[in-house]
Amino acid sequence: MREEDRARLRALDRCLELLETALAEGQVRVDGPLAYRLRHLLGSAGLIPDHRMEGRRTDRVLDDVFALQARLLGQEAEAAG
Repeated sequence: MREEDRARLRALDRCLELLETALAEGQVRVDGPLAYRLRHLLGSAGLIPDHRMEGRRTDRVLDDVFALQARLLGQEAEAAG
């Protein structure tokens, strides 16, 4: 696995942690500070979100991050296979 892909996976893992913590704390929607942190993490890993996160349901954003992770892992499997 390339270092760039590892960095992306680490960023996605951190996003998942933030979103799961927000859900555990009862945060139903992504607020400004959380959206900023998520955009910063995704942007630093070269994964630019294709839509606005602020105001979206936290569980839906969590699903999107899982999908990004699955896509990235799928690309890795294709490259190895």
